[in-house]
Amino acid sequence: MMILILAALLAAAVVLCGYTTIRLPVRREEGKQHIACVGDSVTYGCTLPLFFLRRYPAVLQKPAGPGTQVAAFAVNDRTLQDTGNKPFRKERAFRQSMEYRPDTVVILLGTNDSKDSNWISAEAFRRQYAELIGAYRTLSPAPRIVICTPPCAFKPINRFFCITNDARLDRIPEIAEAVKAVAAENGAELVDLYALTQGKRELFGPDGLHPNAAGAKCIAEAVFQAVCQSSAQGGKT
Repeated sequence: MMILILAALLAAAVVLCGYTTIRLPVRREEGKQHIACVGDSVTYGCTLPLFFLRRYPAVLQKPAGPGTQVAAFAVNDRTLQDTGNKPFRKERAFRQSMEYRPDTVVILLGTNDSKDSNWISAEAFRRQYAELIGAYRTLSPAPRIVICTPPCAFKPINRFFCITNDARLDRIPEIAEAVKAVAAENGAELVDLYALTQGKRELFGPDGLHPNAAGAKCIAEAVFQAVCQSSAQGGKT
């Protein structure tokens, strides 16, 4: 009996801390502005206890206000590139983000592309990023596109946490620069999360890769400033 109880507690912890690919259903609320937060485990909230309440899209919802619906379309361990081992565009979450008909799409992908098995070149990454942006721009009306550089990443506190941190940390800066180039080349707005989090180990959990609650709040504030405040000041909607 004790083994069963411990197994149940472990399973609950795995689910509640975002270590799975379980996704909560999203029902589009009409009459509101709609923000689709697209991404990998950083957006999904992996490692955060009660992740669905504490990940950055959930934190973003409060300042965005009741007139805006913020929805997360994220899957752990996914790559931006279709040539990667787990492409985001092959996921149901991508199709659902299109069906959501967002007014704004916030894209945060690229960390998993840093792995040696996924990385080809910055040129290939930029090309495939442009394809993802182009896919969203086929929607009518075309949404506003905001793309984020991957946050900075750090070494895990011990070898155990390498389980959730197998990215190439030294390649993250190159990917951040590639994302900046994509924004300039494709007329997308940019949120530089790499610069925002550089040197701030305290914003990340034990694995050094996934934001903790403070990190999620930091990301949410940066996205809010770029998306919501600029709109209120007469930016593109």
